[in-house]
Amino acid sequence: MAHTRNLPFEASDLTQLAAGAIRHGMTWTVFRPEHGVFLAEGNGYVLRGVPDVSSIVFEYILDPCSPTKVPDSLYVQSPEVDKLFFGILPGYSRLNIPDYRIGTTEDVYTTMYTLDPTGSATKKIRDNRHPSFEPKCLFGFSDIIPLAAPMLRRYNSTVVKLPIPAEYTTGLLAHKEGFVVFARRLSEHINSPHYTAKPNLPVPPRMLHLQHFYCSMRSKYPEWEDEVLANSQVNNRSARFLHDCNVAWNGCTNYFVGLNQEFGQNFYGDLMAAHLKNAVNWWHQAWNRTREGTARDHYGLRDYIAEGMHLYWDYLELVVEEMGDRGWTKVSHEKIREAWMMMMFKGFCWWRSHWMMKGQDMCEAPPRLPSQYYAEGQGTKNGDGEDGFVLIEDGKAMMDL
Repeated sequence: MAHTRNLPFEASDLTQLAAGAIRHGMTWTVFRPEHGVFLAEGNGYVLRGVPDVSSIVFEYILDPCSPTKVPDSLYVQSPEVDKLFFGILPGYSRLNIPDYRIGTTEDVYTTMYTLDPTGSATKKIRDNRHPSFEPKCLFGFSDIIPLAAPMLRRYNSTVVKLPIPAEYTTGLLAHKEGFVVFARRLSEHINSPHYTAKPNLPVPPRMLHLQHFYCSMRSKYPEWEDEVLANSQVNNRSARFLHDCNVAWNGCTNYFVGLNQEFGQNFYGDLMAAHLKNAVNWWHQAWNRTREGTARDHYGLRDYIAEGMHLYWDYLELVVEEMGDRGWTKVSHEKIREAWMMMMFKGFCWWRSHWMMKGQDMCEAPPRLPSQYYAEGQGTKNGDGEDGFVLIEDGKAMMDL
């Protein structure tokens, strides 16, 4: 509360106001903090900000011509989700994963270079984004979202909608093709001569458990593999389905916490980086294979996307090699393969617990705000997800410059 002013003035901060406006269904049409000029509209509100001596005064009023909020417009509320509004992917401290900035093209290049200092993966992203290909897409790189972020959905809540933190967010870990091909290849791997011809090399119990849980989810929930069905259920997905996804995700997370404790705190982060370094290659290779007629079984689904997951399995040995190059020579190849499969499954569970896309539009133009205006510790204030930005009809808010 501003001590020198009386109501209707309320004190706030930029992060709080910026994220809060979007969360309340508005879109920033003017956002120029350097000039103190702001305008957000939508969901029955208009929010204007103009300079006033040493502060910026925001005025918000009801707009009777604007539609009111519907349940599907609600976002998950938490300090971590606030970061997404600014193009910042929240990290996960339990797995020693930091925040990553992915809101702009340059942010993506910088983040990928941090994960792969050789620069080869960054170059591939640049090549894929060539105007003659798919200039807005981040094939493979977008896996960083489900692999790095924590579980953002609130426990016991069916609100799953999240802000879109990058130009392109979906990927093979969200698509039905990715699920179906992964399950088929996992079954083939378990029943391959790698194990059947070696009596002294039993199938790791975790792989069998992973296969069992996947089949259980598929038999109980059509939306597990069917992304169209899942995406049609924005904030009204089955509470039981979300609970089971959460249980599986927690199990995978605890598995990796254990590996980090056993082998070193950066094991999971390096495994994720090794995967991303290779994953950025899938789209171009899958497209070429499909065009040349050398793509593998797509099970009646989109051929080039199904081929992408086949390629992920092909890349597994490259991931094993990359982990050795990163110094994980004391970790067996078998353990790295198992960990990669667990990481992919963790990504599936994360995607089915959240919603970032709008129908089948793969390249959204989300209302991200410049990341430099996000301030740690501001925005949503507490773990209960209560919004620190409160709309007062026909009222005003004051923010110190």
